[in-house]
Amino acid sequence: MRKLLYAAFCLALIASLGCAITDYPIITDDRGDYSGIIRTGHKAYVTGTSQVATIYPDGSDELFSMVYQNAYGDQRLYTFNNFDPTATAIFMDQTYCDWRYDGCEVVRAWNPHQNDEIFDYEFFEDCSGARSLSILVAQDSRLGECGDSLFRSDLQGLAGEFADLATTTWRGETAYVIPVNASNTTVALNGIAAPVYGQFNGFVTEKLQVMVPMTPNVRHELKWLSRWIAENGDLATVTISYDSISADLNVKFAAEGIHYNADRL
Repeated sequence: MRKLLYAAFCLALIASLGCAITDYPIITDDRGDYSGIIRTGHKAYVTGTSQVATIYPDGSDELFSMVYQNAYGDQRLYTFNNFDPTATAIFMDQTYCDWRYDGCEVVRAWNPHQNDEIFDYEFFEDCSGARSLSILVAQDSRLGECGDSLFRSDLQGLAGEFADLATTTWRGETAYVIPVNASNTTVALNGIAAPVYGQFNGFVTEKLQVMVPMTPNVRHELKWLSRWIAENGDLATVTISYDSISADLNVKFAAEGIHYNADRL
């Protein structure tokens, strides 16, 4: 578990963090008298294992996904942004499962039950949060939707994976510090070594809320990644080593978002 958490976190730092779900399992319900595909009736907030915010000088972005599903299992997937102009990463509170959102979507993906292209999507570069998009995710296992705790991970157990990290204080509570630099981290895309410019410091709370300040060295990472995509395409197996642990992740980069934002940090 620790290997995957570190690897995912380091990949987020290198690739500037924001991701959009473009493929998602069919939502079913086997409880009560009914068993089978359900119709959501409206957009439903996809409950991830953690919440992630990228912090810029003018505010912080927290990309989040919603899914709408009809009675046949066909879906529309949406990626929106929870923007905080104070740049202090005020995370979205989904205690009451409010599905309404007034802003425009950064990404919209059509996900039909049959004959689907898992990474097809529309990118809206003028929408809030477009600057943070870098990775497309084909979710092969259901995360769960707001109000359905059946599929929620054990957040307390996940938080325990960070127990040996250095700590700091975030809004009066403990936050764990994850330093990433060339001395403790190596990254390769399809076997090609990627540079790690300077040091990145991320912070993780006990609620698995992740904050990553977008420092100037992120610009250099994005420019390198933009050139790599132009030469090699947007699909990659990313091999990440952090201290004594390593992991492989298969990803598709959101090339439009990366190219668009490489010169805008």
